[in-house]
Amino acid sequence: MRRWQRPYSLDLATGTAVLGLVGVAGFATFLVIMFVHGEMPTPFAFFVGVWLPGAVAATVRQAMLGVYVSDGGIRSRSFWRTTTVPWGSVSDIRSGTSTMAGLDMGRVAIIIERTDGVSIQTPLQRGYIFRPFEFNPPLGRLATWPEHYDEILATLRAHHRDAQRRRQTTPTGQLAHPAAATRPTSPSARASGTRQTRDALTADQRRDINALTRQHQRGALTDAEFAAELAKIRGID
Repeated sequence: MRRWQRPYSLDLATGTAVLGLVGVAGFATFLVIMFVHGEMPTPFAFFVGVWLPGAVAATVRQAMLGVYVSDGGIRSRSFWRTTTVPWGSVSDIRSGTSTMAGLDMGRVAIIIERTDGVSIQTPLQRGYIFRPFEFNPPLGRLATWPEHYDEILATLRAHHRDAQRRRQTTPTGQLAHPAAATRPTSPSARASGTRQTRDALTADQRRDINALTRQHQRGALTDAEFAAELAKIRGID
């Protein structure tokens, strides 16, 4: 995956922004036709000529908000800036308090933790459809329903785990520590390790498993893909 792409389906806010972009383009075409036929006053045409490019630029930027991934790293695209972090510099992807200018926005957002301790707040936030004042985000932020938010978070964590596994392997596909990989283990030790892994699931792992289960039930994941992602979450090779 060399190209940057959003690894999740479009949310309601992004879909609305895309439709808004189509509407703005159609309105601009209508105004141009009116001006060409001399049916638009010159002052109004000047005002539209100044306002329209800004409206188009803002709508395009709003439609591009989100989190993108590639083989090289993860990218947070907010309204005012775009931040790219290589996978090797990502320590964690988690939920955290959403803030704006240092003020608590009353929501949680997906946070990218860098290895140098810097936290990058992405524009993706958990919203509540039945709480209108909490669902409507400010300009430059995206609020999506809780289940979709959990699925996005689980997907981004899965990409992070895949990147970590790739970094731990050599170009020939061998593990970076072959001695540890080839150390024989008894069946009882393997069974004990499996039980410990199963019993020691964290809250984040359980949430990721629940999100993957919902995707599998909806048909978004095949049985093989579901089993592979489940094994990655549990840490089973």
